[in-house]
Amino acid sequence: MLAERRVVDNRVFVLGLDHLYREAMKNHERQELLVCARRVASALHVMPADVPIEGYYAEDEQLTEYFRLSRRLQSLDISYLPAVVSLPEFQRLLNVTSAPLYGRPRQTGKLLLVGRDPLSQALDDTKPLWTVPRLIEVAYSTALKTDDISLGGLAARVKDAVVLAATRESVVLYAEQLLGALFREEPQYVWEVDEDLAAHAKRFIDTFNALFDEELPQPEPAHAAWYWSAYSDNEIFGRCVRLGYDDTVQPIRHYHWGIHQNAHGILAVQEFWHPEVWTTTRYRSVLRSSKDLPDL
Repeated sequence: MLAERRVVDNRVFVLGLDHLYREAMKNHERQELLVCARRVASALHVMPADVPIEGYYAEDEQLTEYFRLSRRLQSLDISYLPAVVSLPEFQRLLNVTSAPLYGRPRQTGKLLLVGRDPLSQALDDTKPLWTVPRLIEVAYSTALKTDDISLGGLAARVKDAVVLAATRESVVLYAEQLLGALFREEPQYVWEVDEDLAAHAKRFIDTFNALFDEELPQPEPAHAAWYWSAYSDNEIFGRCVRLGYDDTVQPIRHYHWGIHQNAHGILAVQEFWHPEVWTTTRYRSVLRSSKDLPDL
């Protein structure tokens, strides 16, 4: 009896890494980073922002609180810096938001930095003519040109809209996924990840592990089963992320990508503009209650 072959290609690997990153990051956000955000917000006498809860931050109260506090701190201009610059908690937040995990750190006149990954750069380079194919191509060329090791940068190298949308939703707070045989053999895991992608992913993983004292597995054949398992556990259907907006019209319109299943049951990306911010929770709820895409 032949063993089942489970191929870890570029798509499986990056979506597996996405899941490992999300699960590890949630723990740090619920604990250490939430404490830091509370301390900085208290020192500045500011309240959490009243904004839609994007990404996975709607999963529990701690993640939601961290998201709202972070969005408030991100909205403050740099004039608030002297009041908190000496706080270890602020320095930790700055350390995280400026990490190459999220692209090139950019100072936009705000208290905290934001990461410009290849997708962010593609959005800037192609505005206002945003389309999925165009953004994929520009993000890919940008990832190669800038030697970007961010999660979005790794996704851009795969040139897959689903992978790009899924990973961007994971970092939405920081950036500008023979049966039934009686005697079944262990699956055969086949590593088919491009060497260049693995090399850049290693730098992402090493940076993350050093920053958070974690142990994400190295991108190598010995860990193919680990990445396949993480990919299998990664729920990307229904993820929705806001990529940009147009404030030249009223009301303001927001540009989104949402992951859905097409008529053939294959994951695909729906791009749409809307005057309201659509979150994963909202988009996924509509998909699960109807067989059709949201009427946007």
